[in-house]
Amino acid sequence: MKALMRLTEKAYDMNVVEIPEPVVDKDNWVKVKVAYAGVCGGSDIKLMKVDAVGDSAKLKPPVILGHEASGIVVEVGKSVTRTKVGDKVVYETTVDNCGACRYCHSGDWNMCPSRKGLGSAINGSFAEYVIVPERNIRLLPENVSLKVGALAEPLACAYHIVYDRGHIHSGENIVIIGPGIIGLCCSLVALAAGAKVIMIGTRHSSHRLEAAKEFGCSVLTNDIDNLDERVRELCSGDLADISVDAIGSNQAFDTALHLVRKMGRIVIGGVPSLESNMYTVDMSYIYKNQLYITAGRSSRPSSWTGALNVLSRYPDKFEKLVSKCFPIEKWQEAFDATIKKDVLKAMIKFDI
Repeated sequence: MKALMRLTEKAYDMNVVEIPEPVVDKDNWVKVKVAYAGVCGGSDIKLMKVDAVGDSAKLKPPVILGHEASGIVVEVGKSVTRTKVGDKVVYETTVDNCGACRYCHSGDWNMCPSRKGLGSAINGSFAEYVIVPERNIRLLPENVSLKVGALAEPLACAYHIVYDRGHIHSGENIVIIGPGIIGLCCSLVALAAGAKVIMIGTRHSSHRLEAAKEFGCSVLTNDIDNLDERVRELCSGDLADISVDAIGSNQAFDTALHLVRKMGRIVIGGVPSLESNMYTVDMSYIYKNQLYITAGRSSRPSSWTGALNVLSRYPDKFEKLVSKCFPIEKWQEAFDATIKKDVLKAMIKFDI
């Protein structure tokens, strides 16, 4: 089969290779023929750029990248009971965890110290076939296409950000900084929760802001002088209850910090960029306003349940997020379009 593989520890050393199809060699595993695999603007781009050095590195080359995907089940192990050949599915990305630590016991698999993730430590979805444990398999709702279904993973991350970490409630106001795929998914999760959503982006992201506006969000650009005043107007006189940094930069975090009310919640939902890992934070402002700051990284099993409910509720809106599909041979074009932000979501499409 064809697969996009990170070949060695050296950054950028990746290419499409021909390798044998994976074999279902465990009784409780499932083989999926991949239909669509999304290019993640955070993890996939970062995993392409980094050197994978040392035992602590998240990336374990040689490994097939890709963790956002959908497909059709083509083979099941002997002990598989709830999944059958022909099912349209998506699958969670924590493929291996210890099951014994406090995080596994609480359902926070994403925080397990022994976690192995799909597309980084274990072969992922930029390939014609992938194998995963049955516990990871989620059936797609009948009204959701395979193309839209490939958005389930970033949507599960967004659900984790907005619900698990942001603790959103109906009637609250939420500001989202950054109309990328995570920000837009966060907006749909928040709208489904009954919140009022304000999306903030740059003038260069006007096409993304337009998508947010079509979803039902209020939109603002971050270059206006009175940004906080405009937020107050939209929030009936006060600042927002919750803000989300969906970019992962010091500037976005600082904007998120200053657009929430006293005792508000700020969630870092964007992967901090490789170029600026250090944040400068106004601790006196946080102390004075008793602000709650947290982060939402990856997802937990319950996030997928909520995400699929949202996906089923808004399939037409999610359809608009898939900008362009590429064959695996043109993976570099898909990655370049993602880096340049020419697309909302680029996907690798396989023949089914």
